[in-house]
Amino acid sequence: LIPTTIGALLSAIGIAGMDRLVRFNVLAMSGRAVEAAGDVDTLLLDKTGTVTFGNRQATEIFVVPGVTEREAAEAALLASDADETAEGRSIITMVQDKYNVRRQTAPGDARFIPFSAVTRLSGVDIGQRKLRKGAIDSVLEFARRAGGKNVAEPQAFRAAVDKIARSGGTPLGLVENDRILGVIHLKDVVKPDVKDRFAAMRRMGIKTVMITGDNPVTAAAIASEAGVDDFIAQATPEDKLRYIRDEQSHGRLIAMCGDGTNDAPALAQADVGVCMQSGTQAAREAGNMVDLDSDPTKLIEVVEIGKQLLMTRG
Repeated sequence: LIPTTIGALLSAIGIAGMDRLVRFNVLAMSGRAVEAAGDVDTLLLDKTGTVTFGNRQATEIFVVPGVTEREAAEAALLASDADETAEGRSIITMVQDKYNVRRQTAPGDARFIPFSAVTRLSGVDIGQRKLRKGAIDSVLEFARRAGGKNVAEPQAFRAAVDKIARSGGTPLGLVENDRILGVIHLKDVVKPDVKDRFAAMRRMGIKTVMITGDNPVTAAAIASEAGVDDFIAQATPEDKLRYIRDEQSHGRLIAMCGDGTNDAPALAQADVGVCMQSGTQAAREAGNMVDLDSDPTKLIEVVEIGKQLLMTRG
């Protein structure tokens, strides 16, 4: 009877932990995930939609010498015409409202290039014109490949990138073939009270690491404002997965908070994968918990309940 009784109790404890998490608007898929949370050493956080609200809005375009604002605005509009992301929609709205550029029907030979977490670019090919917008290093690499030579980076381009990054915004490069046109400023907002909550995690012995595809300057500005312990910039989904596996190989338990499809592999690999309610279907299925309030600092309550479950088990 004793082994049977212990087995029944363990299941009951796991169910009790899941029930307690529901009171904090967190849905756990298994009691084992709640228990694992009690021993978490490191919390890995995706930036967009997790640390920040994620509804980044385009505010303006910085052009380089020799390019007019209207020319850059028209290029940004074409490159974003089939972009269904929140950022793509905001670029279209900004171009129409601020630069008075009207949206036109795409030419019949237009071939739209969707955003990819690997290339970090999106845009359109219209005949010989290849318009792209995306991460700064990816845009520069595209221009160099398109020109078949080392394309010089305009000084005004780098100055605009640094200015946006220092303010905590995200710079998006804009290019046509091998010609750099300018930089689009995307503005994001850090969720309130996360700094104090991350400090509480630090006191609990949990290291917080923000991971983002942004450049190091932007990442450093957001990391400082949010109060995380460390950050990884210009990261791909493979980088997130590699970091988690490396930490786990050293015996550490990892919790991952994310909301995007590109976070799904990391959420599945982590010992505790917490998906934001605002996340994609793929992310919700990959994680073993869903936070209905989309609050990454909710891990404090999850860890406390996990520790209580471990103490109950003895």
